[in-house]
Amino acid sequence: METYPVKIAELLDSLGSSMPIADSFTLPSLDVGDEHFEMRGPVTFEVTVANTGTAVIAYGRVSAPVVAQCRRCLCDFDTVIEGDVEGFYVYPGADDDIPEEQDVEYIDPEGVVDIMPALMSVLVLEAPFAPLHDEECAGICTQCGTDLNTGTCTCDCDAGPDHPFAALRALAPDGNAAD
Repeated sequence: METYPVKIAELLDSLGSSMPIADSFTLPSLDVGDEHFEMRGPVTFEVTVANTGTAVIAYGRVSAPVVAQCRRCLCDFDTVIEGDVEGFYVYPGADDDIPEEQDVEYIDPEGVVDIMPALMSVLVLEAPFAPLHDEECAGICTQCGTDLNTGTCTCDCDAGPDHPFAALRALAPDGNAAD
């Protein structure tokens, strides 16, 4: 995995001091579970690194333009994965009083922290579980493959008894599902 080291030695001497960082990096793609996202450009971020006294924190935003595949109709579409960055850094051994659920990264002996894990965790957590190019996407016909967003299929696929919703047809007042 790529790293993004930030020298914070000067921050460590001054309580409350901070340093803004605005930059970008390239990432060819992002795989999250079964979803694959191709990058459309650089990942950009604006992060502030600050000395709180007990730790160094990083906070800000990260954004990645990507191409995703719609889960329903399989078309490719552009979208942006973005979210809030939260990094927490301490010296090794200084994490005894930190709650277990707090994600912690360590400050190395030269006063450097790597903010890449904080940036990447946002992208992974904010990536859509089932990307949709449109909430109203009708998907594709499971029988003939017709894109139902561009027209209706003529294969009569929803009339057969093997259709998963065929039992609901009997609930309609006239025995036919509403079109």
